Amino acid sequence: MKTHNARLLMDIRSAHGEGPVWDAASGRLLWVDLTGCKIHAIAPVTGAVETRNFAEPVCAVAPHADGRIMVAFAKRLTWVDWDSGAITGTICKVEPDLPGNRCNDGKLDPAGRFWIGTMSHDGSVKGAGALYRLEAGKGLVRVLDRLTIANGLGWTADALTMFFIDSPTREVWAFDFDPADSSIGNRRTVVRVPAELGLPDGMCVAPDDTIWVAHWGPGCVCRWDPSTGELLEQINTGCPHTTSCALGPQGSLFITTSRLGLNQWALEAAPHSGALFIHP
Repeated sequence: MKTHNARLLMDIRSAHGEGPVWDAASGRLLWVDLTGCKIHAIAPVTGAVETRNFAEPVCAVAPHADGRIMVAFAKRLTWVDWDSGAITGTICKVEPDLPGNRCNDGKLDPAGRFWIGTMSHDGSVKGAGALYRLEAGKGLVRVLDRLTIANGLGWTADALTMFFIDSPTREVWAFDFDPADSSIGNRRTVVRVPAELGLPDGMCVAPDDTIWVAHWGPGCVCRWDPSTGELLEQINTGCPHTTSCALGPQGSLFITTSRLGLNQWALEAAPHSGALFIHP
């Protein structure tokens, strides 16, 4: 197994950095500070950074080709205009009958449909969460239920397999995926994470269909082979609460981290917690 150290890209120290997504149209990375109620953007070529502030937790973002950004706040999906930072429309509420739940990770699938997972506000209620798919004319369709912390999502290059993580299971699941209607089936476990590697969090899929998974606890991102379950590579951030990752141009890997739940001594040992990292 290869081991590397990530490089500090932006020492922004988010309260809870999450959900990085590369926006090829604008040449920038977007990510959220979930509990800090912010969306950040950085253009790596110029180093320019912008931030938009909101009055509610920001759980996930999905940039669209027309320049709008779909944003999952704690209890609703909306459109946001990046230039003004204004919320321009609410798409739908999320689990309005479950006030103890909030949104968590979300992504667009290869067919352009948005997926969003939910969990109890602190993740402590087993089976409280679910995974939804947003469909035109139907709103949110529940695809999986009895989840605890609905987390990482990703798809293979041929768009025929979807990966998904319910963090406390310490497993990565794979499903057959139909791009025609974004339906899934044939669930199987492709990676089992040992206890010493903590909880699998956010993830992304490499062009060769290996998967990069952020690990909450040991402070690393690991590349796994889902065809064998083998651990291939590990990138250390030095921040125990490593949350998610996204591929950018030229094979770069962006990595988000969090300060959530770290006491004074943990933050002294890992002062860059909450920062944005990159590899190589």
